[in-house]
Amino acid sequence: MKAALDWTSVSDDPNSAAAKTAVREWLAQARRLHLDCDVLGLAETLVRGKRVLDIGVVSHSARYFDQAGWRHGRIARAASYCLGLDILAPLVEELRGRGFNVRCVDATSDADLGERFEIVFAGDVIEHVDNAVALLRFSGRHLAPGGRLYVTTPNPFSRKFFRQFRREGVMVTNLDHVAWISPTMALELGRRAGVRLEAYHLAKPYDGVNRALHQFLWKFAPAEYAFAEFVYEFSRTADILDATGR
Repeated sequence: MKAALDWTSVSDDPNSAAAKTAVREWLAQARRLHLDCDVLGLAETLVRGKRVLDIGVVSHSARYFDQAGWRHGRIARAASYCLGLDILAPLVEELRGRGFNVRCVDATSDADLGERFEIVFAGDVIEHVDNAVALLRFSGRHLAPGGRLYVTTPNPFSRKFFRQFRREGVMVTNLDHVAWISPTMALELGRRAGVRLEAYHLAKPYDGVNRALHQFLWKFAPAEYAFAEFVYEFSRTADILDATGR
């Protein structure tokens, strides 16, 4: 795989045809398809046996805590050690009362938790926050050397949203969302935050003939159309190390 791309190394013009071509070519080889699991299954695989910081654990409401698909519950069980963060203090306290290792911390702040993690996972958070760069910078600050940050977010180009738009004439999604984050935007947000986009992942289970059919169709149409979420994989860069050099 090619080294992570900084488009400004090609041109100082963000509308440069050469820079756009370089980004398009880099993204094509940075895409990873996972056809044997969904995004949550991929997350469990990524965190299994690792030290994990999970950002945005509440998932909006306590009604999710007892559901089999509650993301933090599954991530916490798969990890060897997991610290969860959220800004909703009453629900953080409820989770603590249930035995979860959680803290009420703003993950767009300059706070340092005093711990470093092999995996930082921010599931469906970046589209909610006022400052996406600050979220990535906070996350990168807490990566151990060689660690990885995974950020999931809805894919605005997917069939799911296109069908809704065609059916309803206007896109009304989660009313707490403030942004869509496309692959080119993830590349730029990472550049500004001091983390480096290494790859982006698309995950959805396909079996047998269905898998073969879709793999054939993706020769003629973008695979992204079939996947409702992006999973962005970042590494940290030297300029986000803290004062101790960690």
